[in-house]
Amino acid sequence: MNHSQDHMTSQTAAELLSLAAQLQGQKSHDYALSELVQAATEAGISPENLQQAIKLMQIKQTQDQNRRRNLRLILSSGVAGVAIALAGVWTYFMLNQQSAIGERALPVAIAQPAAPDGEAVTYTGTVQKYLLNPEGRVDGLLLNNGLQVKFPPHLSDQLTNLIAPNAEVSITGKPGTPTRFGQEIRAIQITNRQTQQTIAAQPPTTPPSPPANSTSYTNLSAEGTTQHWLVGHRGELNGLILSSGVEVKFPPHVGEQLVNLIQGNDKVEVQGFGSRNSYGKVIEATQLTVNGQNIAIAPRLPKKPW
Repeated sequence: MNHSQDHMTSQTAAELLSLAAQLQGQKSHDYALSELVQAATEAGISPENLQQAIKLMQIKQTQDQNRRRNLRLILSSGVAGVAIALAGVWTYFMLNQQSAIGERALPVAIAQPAAPDGEAVTYTGTVQKYLLNPEGRVDGLLLNNGLQVKFPPHLSDQLTNLIAPNAEVSITGKPGTPTRFGQEIRAIQITNRQTQQTIAAQPPTTPPSPPANSTSYTNLSAEGTTQHWLVGHRGELNGLILSSGVEVKFPPHVGEQLVNLIQGNDKVEVQGFGSRNSYGKVIEATQLTVNGQNIAIAPRLPKKPW
């Protein structure tokens, strides 16, 4: 009888055992060390080689675990880094969005942080022009640093007698919300720094007199490019000054429509009612066009109750 078929090479035996191990593994069978030793002995593998193989297998498993842990750390760090980078980009975008109109930065005085509620702050600057209310009374000053100083209009005559354009002044007042369009300061007192004369805000004691050098409240119109934007105490956009010096007034809901249209040196056409006197010209807009786009002036209708 020929028994040559009962014998096989070591390579064939190793392949056979590998295949058998895979089949056995599919049955989820756990091997005891004694079983592995017996199987290795039957396959002609010495116990020393088996122990060496076990050590190498343990080293490989440890390396795989470390590699997976490092990969998780890299991925988590990468996600955090991306989040930080995105947050930085968003912050940079928002700061730039709020910091300029056209290509002009906010004046230094405007960039100052707002004071706590009720606390007065002192500012200095040079008077660029008077600010007027729709009746033509002087109710404030525009300073060369962009600050818009508001003062009670019943004190118009005293203010114009004390303060003239180009005068150096010191203003103590309550700052409004700073914006990219400017900042309003409600003056408590204004001092002419050259003469050291001071005028303080106080309530009226007698009925106001007619505006000096006034004409009747009448139809007026103007056109030109914007020189300054005017804001209220909460930062709401409520007017503008043309390069000709004409002031234009409009309600805050109109200002909300203009925020995204403003480009710098904007072209404006306006019709409305107002006054003209020796202090300037002021128009309360009834029709307004900015950069070729008509702006709705009509007040918003109140929301219907649910």
